[in-house]
Amino acid sequence: MSKVSGGNSIVKIGDRAFANCVSLNGITIAGTVKSIGKQAFYNCKKLRTITFKTSALSSKTIGTKAFTGTYLKPTVRVPAKKLNAYKKLLKSKGMSGKAIYKK
Repeated sequence: MSKVSGGNSIVKIGDRAFANCVSLNGITIAGTVKSIGKQAFYNCKKLRTITFKTSALSSKTIGTKAFTGTYLKPTVRVPAKKLNAYKKLLKSKGMSGKAIYKK
């Protein structure tokens, strides 16, 4: 499995859901997702493309180290209205400082 696209009924990505997944290189987080668990994508070194379709995430709804250990320079697509907020938020949850953000 190299790409995951969440269905429209997914509301939560659990703790360590994809932790240490060596083949995952892209994920689309559906607009219905309200929370992402601790270390959900921890150590997914090949995770290069992350697309957020949800605008509902905050520091309280993303677990600690959720994106720690992902690809050094990932492409992160976020809702246009959330660009600056998600940049700070995701970095605080372990996203690389070299991530490239797009709307």
